[in-house]
Amino acid sequence: MMDIDAPSPVDRAAAEIGALCDRVEALSGAIAGATGQPHAQLEAQQQQRLIDEVTGIFVRLRLLHRRLSEGKAAQAAAVDVLRRDADALALALENRQSEAAYIRREIAATQTQQTIYQHIELASEAEFFAQAPPELTRAADSPHALMLARLRFEIAQRDRLAAARDAARARRDELRAAKRRRVEWLERVDGRLQAYIKSARLLGLVLSAGAAPGAAGADAGADADADAAKPAARDGDEQPEPQPPRPSRAASSRTGTPRRET
Repeated sequence: MMDIDAPSPVDRAAAEIGALCDRVEALSGAIAGATGQPHAQLEAQQQQRLIDEVTGIFVRLRLLHRRLSEGKAAQAAAVDVLRRDADALALALENRQSEAAYIRREIAATQTQQTIYQHIELASEAEFFAQAPPELTRAADSPHALMLARLRFEIAQRDRLAAARDAARARRDELRAAKRRRVEWLERVDGRLQAYIKSARLLGLVLSAGAAPGAAGADAGADADADAAKPAARDGDEQPEPQPPRPSRAASSRTGTPRRET
């Protein structure tokens, strides 16, 4: 890191150049004063000393000029680097400020946003911690995570209840179909019973004309024994159609071909 208070190489070179310029000015004044005297003759040694000193000053000035140019270029390069760093930092700061403003806007929008879960009847927190599985309760370590866990628990509960509802509906449909088949079977049986009753009435009218009680009773007992020997039908099974009662032999003999009167 650069020390701001320390003199830069350019400043040191400029100060040395200023001192050398003062020395050159002083030598110039001395030379002018010596040459301005009438008939003044400088000694060869003194002239050589002045020439050497002036030559050394000019060499030193060239060296300082070179150092000053190099220092200026280095300082310009350092300034460019610092300027680029400053621009990068300014751009990063602007980006961070934009991100912070965006985050603040998002937080404000989230706090004021009306979401659908606010209108859903969820299980209370006590019910959630009492009934939810451990993997959901352990993840509820913050208000946001707690709300997400409650929503997942509500979805699982509703899926379970929906499956139970579908199973109950399927059972209901099965019972309705069985009931409908039972009603249809009862209607068929009722129609056949009505036909049997009608046939029995006609048969009773025929038998009342003088059928033998013994023969009729024997035929009725035989029909009753045959009906008792049949297996009982279960509810919902197709019942065999009952056959109409057969007339007894006595009735058929009496209701056969009428005799001719002689």
